[in-house]
Amino acid sequence: MTFRIEAAYKKLSFEPEEDIYEFYDTKIDLIKNERSFFGNFQPITHESELAKYINHYNWDGNAFTYSHDSANFPLFSMVLDMNLGLSNIRPNQVFVLTHDAYQSELVFKRQGEDIHIFYHLKYFGLWYDGSQIMFTRKIPETSTFVVSANELIEAIEEMIFHLQEYLSIHQPEIMKEPLVQRSFGLDQYFNEIYAERGFPTHGISDWDDEEK
Repeated sequence: MTFRIEAAYKKLSFEPEEDIYEFYDTKIDLIKNERSFFGNFQPITHESELAKYINHYNWDGNAFTYSHDSANFPLFSMVLDMNLGLSNIRPNQVFVLTHDAYQSELVFKRQGEDIHIFYHLKYFGLWYDGSQIMFTRKIPETSTFVVSANELIEAIEEMIFHLQEYLSIHQPEIMKEPLVQRSFGLDQYFNEIYAERGFPTHGISDWDDEEK
């Protein structure tokens, strides 16, 4: 397989009373032909032409002003979205992988059998396509980082299989948690509900009014 998903997560600590959404940050990268999706990411500098699209009060800590070798999303919410949503992406559909607590989102746009992948700064028209950062009001037509739908589905299945195997051996107690059960597709009632309603595709975040 020429495409894989690499997810690195901190050693998990299980505290039953804690909200597990908040304690499992994950680094995720997409690798095609041994090329990292973030390999060409060059952060925006004050001297860059793109700097004018970032307000001065929003500069420090902005997700596009520092280097990236991965995206970051909470582990189990990411697995849930991939397993039940992204793996079922349909032609001409856009699927967004993100979390409310993060500035950025990975955007998957399906055209025919191809999946075009982007990294997007929420609420602003800044996009990274695996090659460069660009400014546009709408999702770009094409990305330089493209995989087939079958490759994407296989990569998701492989990543989730290895994660589930690891947790089952090293932290079996976490596998009893409802969110974890749902994320791995083990909650039959939950699966039936979404089979009827369809999994939400998480629309791309809009701009702030002052940026339009």
